[in-house]
Parts: sequence; C-alpha cells; structure tokens
Amino acid sequence: MARNKRTNNLSERFRELGLGTKRLSTDRFISKDGQFNVINRGAGLSGFSLYHWLINMSWSRFFVFVTLSYFLVNTLFGTIYYLIGIEYLTEYNDNSLNEFTHCFFFSTQTLTTVGYGRISPVGPLTSFVAAVEAMIGLLGFAFATGILYGRFSKARSKIAFSEKILISPYRGAKGLKFRIANMRESQLIDMEARVMYSFLQKDGEDVKRRYMSLDLEINFINMFPLPWTIVHPIDENSPIFGKGMLDLSDERAEFLIILKGYDDTFNTYVHQIHEYNMDELVFDADFDPMFDPAAQGETVVHLNKISDFHKV
Repeated sequence: MARNKRTNNLSERFRELGLGTKRLSTDRFISKDGQFNVINRGAGLSGFSLYHWLINMSWSRFFVFVTLSYFLVNTLFGTIYYLIGIEYLTEYNDNSLNEFTHCFFFSTQTLTTVGYGRISPVGPLTSFVAAVEAMIGLLGFAFATGILYGRFSKARSKIAFSEKILISPYRGAKGLKFRIANMRESQLIDMEARVMYSFLQKDGEDVKRRYMSLDLEINFINMFPLPWTIVHPIDENSPIFGKGMLDLSDERAEFLIILKGYDDTFNTYVHQIHEYNMDELVFDADFDPMFDPAAQGETVVHLNKISDFHKV
C-alpha cells in the first residue's frame, strides 16, 4: 500500500522539459558546450538567420569567416577590374606587380575607402564599379562592426561543472552531488539551480522517457563567489532511493542541470545547462577540497581541482 502511494506521488511529479518522451538518439541530450543536441533539417533558407549564425559561432570561426569574406570580395572586384582592362587603372608598373595583383590591391583600397591616391579608376565603367564597391565596403564594415559588438555584448555565463556526479555519504545516508564554479571575474548573484532526473519507464507496451525534479539541499544562493556543491539528499522521497548502478543503467538515467543567475557585468540574467549520463556517475566517492589551507588573509580557490574526488 505504501509502495503504491509512493508510486502515485512520483507520477504526479513528472515534468515535460520539451525534450520528448521518446529517445530519438543514443547520444546525450545536451552537448558538452551546453547546447541542445538537436539539428533541424528541411527548413531551407527561410529558417536560416545570418545574424544568429554569426553571433553564436566560435571566435576562431568568426575571424576565419571575416577574413575569407574580405579576400573573396576583393578577388571578385579585382577580377572585374582585370576584365575591364588594366589600362583603366593608373600607375601600373610592369616591374612591380602583375596585372591581376594590381587590380586586387586597388580593390582593397576601394573597399576599405583608404584611397592612397596612387591608383585611381579611369573611365566611366571603372569608376562606376569602384563606386559600387565603396558602397559595399561601407555597408560591409558597418555590418561586421555591429556583429562584433553584438558578440562582445551578448551575456554569456562561464560556469565550470565537475566532470563527474557523485553518490556520496551524506548526513548518515547518501546524497547525489556535483560541483560548480564561476570561471569569470564577474559576480553572479541570485543563483538558482534545478536538477532533473531523466529515466526510461515502461508504459504499457511502450517505453517512454520521464523527467522528475529532484529536491535539493539548497537550490538558491544570493552570492556565488565560491564553488558550490549542489546536493540532492537520497532519502525515502527521492526517486533514486534504493537504486544501484545496475538499476540506473537499465533506466538509462541522466541528470539535467539548469542554472540561472544575475550577472552584474551585463546587468541581466544568464543561464547555463549541463547533463550528466551514466558514464559520469560515480558511486561511493566524495569531492576533494578546493581551498588552500595555507593561504593567509584571503580565500584561495584552486579551480583546476573542481573535479578531484576520492573513493570512500
């Protein structure tokens, strides 16, 4: 009777995260960089946003894209000037540059509106192409500047998670633990944490993925200057109470983390998501300290030790 009552209580706590009840992929829900492991296909060009693509790509890809765009545009206009004729550009010297290189560097001066004054267009057609290129250059650099500002001004959190999630001794019983730390100098306040337990459950002839909220020892802190060990007490009210490694493996259990806090640098709320799967779950272990006991007058935290643990 008590078991049925507990089962009914658990059923009432099921949540829908928007990830569906059927697992369509054998990989994790959330990739290591905190992005959803979902790829949309078939939307065509109507679903593509250049601004969103440029804002969210990595810095290395962004600078490669800008550099390649710069050279491609100059190559295109250099080709046009070359086809019009090198005689329509002044100051060409056969001993210094070949004809196409001369046209290419004239294009770079026109696109950037530098205008050194040595090379200039001759004739209406060349002047018209140069005018069009100058306009494209002004609009292009304004667009690139806006994207660059948008990338710098976009609020992003950089919270480090421990590589493993542990089941450790906790207040005479056990607790599910993981550790987080702010990797930036900015201050995060009003930090809130949510942990979702995801598992497979047989529903008639179907197997569905369920999601349940886990009660945390502390789910809200006002300030986040130090590492935070987030703990879910595994008591009789916990959905993982009494389950071992084989039970959780059969359920293909996963733990989804949602963090939200206010960043005083950007003056807005930031969030971060993370996921632990069964390969990252360790039983009977506890975290090592991250603080320097020899430090005097200040608190020294070794962030490189965030994932260090020992067996207990």
